[in-house]
Amino acid sequence: MAQTQSTPRIARVPYALQTAPMDSKAVFEAMPTPLNRPRKLSQASTITVTSVNSARESFETRSRSSSYSSNRTSIDSRDSSMWRPDYMYQRPSQTTMFRKKAKPGEIFAKLPGEVLELILDELKKAHLDKGSQSCATCWMRDLSSVSLTARKWCKFARVALYEDIQLVGADSASQKKRHKLTFGTRMMLLRRTLRANPNLAGIVHTLKVPSPPAGIAVEDYHNQVAALIMACPNFERLIGLHPQYNHSFNKLTHALSTRKRLKQMDWIVEPSPFQRQHRLKASSGGKAAAFAQPARDYSVTPGDLQPHQSAAFLDFHVDWAHLTTLTVHCLPGATLTPDNLISSALMHLTSLQHLFLSRMPVTAFNDGTLLSLPPLRTLSLAHVPGVTSSGISALATLPTSQAIQRLTLRHTNLDSLPALARIFSNFTYLEAFTLVQSFAPTLPEDTFIWLMPYLASTSLRKLHWDITSNTANANAADSILARSIAASGFPSLRSLRTPNDPEGIFQALCRPQERADSANDRFRGPNGPARSSSFPAPPNSNSPGSPTKQSRSPTAPASPTSMATAEMYRECGNLHHARLAAQARLEAVRALPRFFFNVIDEDGTVLEKHGLAGFIGTAESRITYNLWPDAGARDERGGLVEMADLMASNGEDVAASGREGCQGRWNASPTLSDKKDKERWWHTERGRWYQPELA
Repeated sequence: MAQTQSTPRIARVPYALQTAPMDSKAVFEAMPTPLNRPRKLSQASTITVTSVNSARESFETRSRSSSYSSNRTSIDSRDSSMWRPDYMYQRPSQTTMFRKKAKPGEIFAKLPGEVLELILDELKKAHLDKGSQSCATCWMRDLSSVSLTARKWCKFARVALYEDIQLVGADSASQKKRHKLTFGTRMMLLRRTLRANPNLAGIVHTLKVPSPPAGIAVEDYHNQVAALIMACPNFERLIGLHPQYNHSFNKLTHALSTRKRLKQMDWIVEPSPFQRQHRLKASSGGKAAAFAQPARDYSVTPGDLQPHQSAAFLDFHVDWAHLTTLTVHCLPGATLTPDNLISSALMHLTSLQHLFLSRMPVTAFNDGTLLSLPPLRTLSLAHVPGVTSSGISALATLPTSQAIQRLTLRHTNLDSLPALARIFSNFTYLEAFTLVQSFAPTLPEDTFIWLMPYLASTSLRKLHWDITSNTANANAADSILARSIAASGFPSLRSLRTPNDPEGIFQALCRPQERADSANDRFRGPNGPARSSSFPAPPNSNSPGSPTKQSRSPTAPASPTSMATAEMYRECGNLHHARLAAQARLEAVRALPRFFFNVIDEDGTVLEKHGLAGFIGTAESRITYNLWPDAGARDERGGLVEMADLMASNGEDVAASGREGCQGRWNASPTLSDKKDKERWWHTERGRWYQPELA
């Protein structure tokens, strides 16, 4: 038997009580890393950074952490300060770093440009929106201040400042004295700036120039405006100034014709010297013929233009490939011949979308010209006698006219109700429709309507319906339209304006209203002055057939013949009278209860019976009965913007506006310290101009 080698005896100790030799590094790695939280600081602008010795962590430490936590005993709870080194409990060092102060403009430099543009748009609305106490001068002054705050602000504020320039009101007296000029000091300084800086000149797109001052030659003023336009290579539109064109050369028209990026052009055509002579010779037959017909009918057809005049007018449109809006208004005695001159000019306007034609004679615009129009989004025809129901009916069937969204027909001889039905059914994108006539369209004699709706449009949202001849009873066209609306023929209709609604049939189709008038209407009274013509009458216009004469005089009663003539040739209804009539119908129906409810006890006995006040309208209707004028229009003109409204001062003339002008006082501090503080906000008193939009 082999002898067993003896080994020294080792006492068995529980595994939990066995200890390894003391090693500082091992002890440190075996201990879990304490969680170091930063100390809660006060509201000081310092940042505390705690440095943790993470370099000593190893894979071995992470692998032992689980076993260490699972095999802890009561020994861990003892104070081990005797066998742990002191450096283990040293507090980590804290580094205090102060926040770096932002440089000027650093915060705005981080914002995207779209945000800055939105801020500038809101600034413009705050200055120029309706009801604001500010004006265009204060707005441009604030833009100039914003451009000086930061480099990035300068980039976008400069674009907003020069892209839409609005020079409103009179020039400063100190500026005129300093530069020794009688007018146009701001235009002169602006022209000098644009010529010295081509980058700024390329930004200018829209320009609003002041109204010509009194006592200044119009030609000299237009020449100064033309010089300013020539300094803007990317010029798009001139607003606030409507020069008249008499088929002779002028610098302003020439300057506009050279701007290849022009987007809006307004032609105010007046007769040429040759046409004036022809008109005077034709109208010299006597005054009886002039009194026999109203002034709104051209008693003498304007003479044709000379061939070179027609060619010159056509050449103006050759370079306007970017033009989107064109307005042509002929003054009495003016025309544009031959009849294909308008269509030939429109062929060069490849981007045209909005066309407004006003007072065009038969020799200038007719059904053939109407059918040659390019695809449009807006078409407005006012006092165009050459357009008939046949032309309008044929226009509705053309594929090029399907994209029309806004259509205005004012005194265009639309006498066929089927033509109107064809417009509603074929214009699938039509959103706004306006019809103003002295007579109502009718059905053919052999036509009967069996089903409703006869007139229907799924896209129409706004309807203006004004038949000026019916002031006592509703005509057949009104009844057919009202029944079509009641039969859900216009599901998208939201606004209905009918200045002549004698029986209230359209008011009954709309949403009920508590009141249809305003306090101002009650103070004005029902016999307020109402003009029936688009242009003011001369002071000596006393002819019985003149449409510019007031239809009802509060002092002298008119004869039945003159009243009938005025009603026949009345161009539009009066919204002031329409609101008073609608309010009278509301007050009359409130006297008759529309609903009754009974209070019954337990035995079924009726204790009380109450009636609810009546109202006019349909509760579930989404149509608003709108009897208020458009922005810039008047009640006396049916609430529609005409050329006379477009050519008016529109708030620029402080004396005519009836409102105190702006001097920058709204931005003044309550206590003015010195004269320099006043100069920061004060400027010459100027009106608050606004731009109306043609219907």
